[in-house]
Amino acid sequence: MTNKTVPKFTLNKWLLLLLTTLAFGISGYQRWLQQDWLTLGSVLAAWLLVIWLIQRHRREDSAVLAAEITSLQAQLQLDDGTLRIGGESWPQQAISQVEMGVIDQQRAYVYLTIEHEAPVPAEIRQFLIPYTEYEPIRQQLTAALTQARWLFPQD
Repeated sequence: MTNKTVPKFTLNKWLLLLLTTLAFGISGYQRWLQQDWLTLGSVLAAWLLVIWLIQRHRREDSAVLAAEITSLQAQLQLDDGTLRIGGESWPQQAISQVEMGVIDQQRAYVYLTIEHEAPVPAEIRQFLIPYTEYEPIRQQLTAALTQARWLFPQD
């Protein structure tokens, strides 16, 4: 079970978009009053670029921030060389990389890179977990997935 959900704007993204629009709007209005058309065009192009980057980020679903927080503690099972999360399972040897990090005091994330036999490309499973589960899950996965490459954010 992964945290794949329909991408949606979170409150943080709406706030970022609002602040960006206000900043570019004020800057653009000042340039309009000064009739500095080249700078005004640059401000407009930069604002469109920010909007495009936010939309691309949402389409690629590259961040787990808009997903629902799911408890992995009850779903995580490690037995017989197999990692099971919810209804999915993978051989522990197939997991080549594990990335874990803390987002804030309520959320943490786990990314698992699962290698398949050629020509099937590797897949990445993303999970958003409660912050309170970060350390217990890290300890369980570290003990079970010794062959995996581990990525932790810099403190």
